[in-house]
Amino acid sequence: MKYEININIIKLEMLKRGYSISKLSKESNLGKSTISRLINKKGITRPQTIQKICKALEIEVKDIIL
Repeated sequence: MKYEININIIKLEMLKRGYSISKLSKESNLGKSTISRLINKKGITRPQTIQKICKALEIEVKDIIL
């Protein structure tokens, strides 16, 4: 199952922390291409990916699910 997320919240949280795609990739243990696709193309992704991103950004999953 895939979920649609609010990409703008992800971008805002990255900006607040000064995270680049590379930094978020390292912090979330996800590939840079995964982060890039998510941010630049579509806000649809797997639950495991959402959890890793939220943990890295210290935000709640419920805050980004549309």
